[in-house]
Amino acid sequence: MVNRLRSSVGNTQIMKYVKFKPWVGCNYATGGIFWKKVLVLGESHYCDKPNAGADSNDTLDVIDEFINDYRGEHYQQTFLCFERAVMGKELSSEERFDFWNSIVFYNYIQQYQEGPRQALLPQKEDNEGAFKEVLETYLPDCIIVWGKRLYQELPGWDGYENYIEIDTFEYDHKSHQIDSTEVWTYNIKGKQIPAMCVYHPSSPVGKMWTYWHLFHKKFLCL
Repeated sequence: MVNRLRSSVGNTQIMKYVKFKPWVGCNYATGGIFWKKVLVLGESHYCDKPNAGADSNDTLDVIDEFINDYRGEHYQQTFLCFERAVMGKELSSEERFDFWNSIVFYNYIQQYQEGPRQALLPQKEDNEGAFKEVLETYLPDCIIVWGKRLYQELPGWDGYENYIEIDTFEYDHKSHQIDSTEVWTYNIKGKQIPAMCVYHPSSPVGKMWTYWHLFHKKFLCL
């Protein structure tokens, strides 16, 4: 029996710019199953009234519901594809519990969006301020960024870019071949923090989780 999982660490942090509290797994500080602190960066929450005030618990509620009450809804399939891409397999309830207990997850955009694949609402100061607060508060060892659009939206802060390359012969799906992806490295409080860009796990290419596992495996040294 898996106990109902709920983030508690994220509720204790008071930040100026962060409007949606990050999900913070209770084993994040020790690295959990990854033996390192992993921050997963999503893009945004959706609402048909984007100017509505943010519910600070939205992120916590979304992850909690996915783990404890999976019903196959579209947004839940995004998290399903992502966890499979990282681990390279379908996870049991116990493995899912350990996975989400090991990471921090939060959405970069600090305002509701009307829906996916729409122009991002301009609020650069809030978004960058929140990102810096999260990095300085949780000091991850690495970051996984959902989507090229989001990756290109992130501040540089005098970091530098390199790439992760994979051998495509390890993957037998030939309909789409990507043999490298960008990695931007931040320097936060004297710590080098690499941020890898992956296709958003809700996109057609991002759903090819066995393929993206090759990148996650190399980036996280799994």
